[in-house]
Amino acid sequence: MHAVRRKPAKHDAGVIGLAVGAVIDKHKMKKHFALDIADGHFTFHRRQEEIAAETRLDGIYVIRASLPADKIGSEAAVAAYKNLALVERAFRTLKGVDLQVRPVHHWLGHRVKAHVFLCMLAYYVEHHMRSALVR
Repeated sequence: MHAVRRKPAKHDAGVIGLAVGAVIDKHKMKKHFALDIADGHFTFHRRQEEIAAETRLDGIYVIRASLPADKIGSEAAVAAYKNLALVERAFRTLKGVDLQVRPVHHWLGHRVKAHVFLCMLAYYVEHHMRSALVR
C-alpha cells in the first residue's frame, strides 16, 4: 500500500508559518512581534516593551578594545574603529584593479615580508598621489 500525500490546505498552519517566517526573516523583526499561528488562524501583536527598549539604543554602538583603558581612551578607540573603513579600502585597492597587485603565494618568511612591503609601498605612493591631486 502506498502512502497518499495530501497537499496542504491554503490555510494550513505550516503554510501560514512558512509565509510569515519568510517575511519576518527578511525584515529581521521577529523579536518585536508575538505570533499566534494555527490551522486557519494567524494573529500577531507588537511587543511594545522590546520595541521601546531597542528605540532607546538607536544610534548607539559599542566598541570593545583589547587594550586597557589607560592605553587607549574611548575617543581613540572610536577613531580607530572609524578608520577601519580606510584600511579596508586600502586593501581592496592593493589587490583590486587600481594597483593590480595580485596575490602571490609565498612560503618563505622573507618573501612574504617583501611582498607585503611592496604592497604597502605601492599603496603609500598611490595615497600620496591622490592627496596631491586633491590639493
